[in-house]
Amino acid sequence: MGIDLNTKEHAVIERRACPVCGGKSSELLFRQSFRALEGIGLLEGYDLVVCQGCGMTFADGIPEQHSFDQYYRDFSKYAYEHRGGKESEDHEWRLRQIANAMLPFLPDRGVRILEIGSATGRLLRFLKDAGYENAFGLDPSPACSEKADSLYGVKVFTGSVFDPPLPERAYDFVILLGVLEHIRDVGLAVRGLHRLLSNTGRVYIGVPDATNFIPEQDAPFQEFSTEHINFFSPTALGYLMEAAGFRTVECSSQVRQDRAGRPFSSVYGLFERSNQRRAEFPRHSQAAAGLRCYIEHCRKMDSELRLRIDRAITDSSGVIVWGVGTHTQRLLATGALSVSNIVAFVDSNPKYQNQQLQGIPVVGPEALINHVEPILISSYAFRREIANQIREMNLPNKLILLYAADSVAESESS
Repeated sequence: MGIDLNTKEHAVIERRACPVCGGKSSELLFRQSFRALEGIGLLEGYDLVVCQGCGMTFADGIPEQHSFDQYYRDFSKYAYEHRGGKESEDHEWRLRQIANAMLPFLPDRGVRILEIGSATGRLLRFLKDAGYENAFGLDPSPACSEKADSLYGVKVFTGSVFDPPLPERAYDFVILLGVLEHIRDVGLAVRGLHRLLSNTGRVYIGVPDATNFIPEQDAPFQEFSTEHINFFSPTALGYLMEAAGFRTVECSSQVRQDRAGRPFSSVYGLFERSNQRRAEFPRHSQAAAGLRCYIEHCRKMDSELRLRIDRAITDSSGVIVWGVGTHTQRLLATGALSVSNIVAFVDSNPKYQNQQLQGIPVVGPEALINHVEPILISSYAFRREIANQIREMNLPNKLILLYAADSVAESESS
């Protein structure tokens, strides 16, 4: 069930047609559930389905596009406000690798570039440093535009892919990295790119690879986050772009390494503006097969995680939970965490603070000074960053680390 962010009441949800072929017949793969933040919750779950026509995998039972537009405009976490607008070192490292991989497609340094969903502009700064001065961004969050200017000297327009400011001169190269998986009306979005591009303009796209999610490198079911609603294989991404009037130059799964040397898989594609549109979509099964394997593996991981939580939370005096994102929201919805044990939620993102999650307040880290309860770190991706922050604050609270490598459920004092 979705939530209307204006009325905070449950909205009527219509079933979603396939975003690639428009088909309305689908098979359920998994049902995801969340307990949304009461002031800014986007949705409380969705059905992960596979289209019976073309094989595209996507989230069904979700709000209309305007709810997503408002969420990313008003509550985007990609302004990184708790870090002063700067992304994590890991994410910065990854953006540098992507920028370097993109350079062979940009032989002319006078090319006009637009990155859609540019956040605070770090990728664009890398491109500018490489000599591409005509590089601009577009992001729905005004905070992202401000930080891009003050941190990196990058011009980022405020707006969405559905209402971009039209340029005086068309762009030659449009970039969408980690964007298409977030958009409900994704077919409409990519068709609209034509009005931004020159006649020979190209689009460079990167999305998570649904054929090869690596469950061991994140929390169980984390790929089915509150924001990810489209799940692409190379075939599905090619279908989407070709249906919108683009020619596939290249599109494939690519396995790269993160800063720690761990592999991750993404789909990268380069597409050129065309006057022809694909009308037929032979069914493919790569994404559905990959997701079924991921779901089965995650079920086993989730059972182990529940055992760790049960063993760790034994004190009836209560626990503090640090982190209120997808990880926590799913654990609450599935009963792995109980609010009867939780004294408070903590999050460094100021947009989450002063909200409530199941009637319990979300506070900032500074509010923990007089709390002595154990702190459960409810995050996988940021668990080390959170633990370091707690240590730097010299808090005496015992830490409950659910994903410590050297223990099933390690607890330690700071």
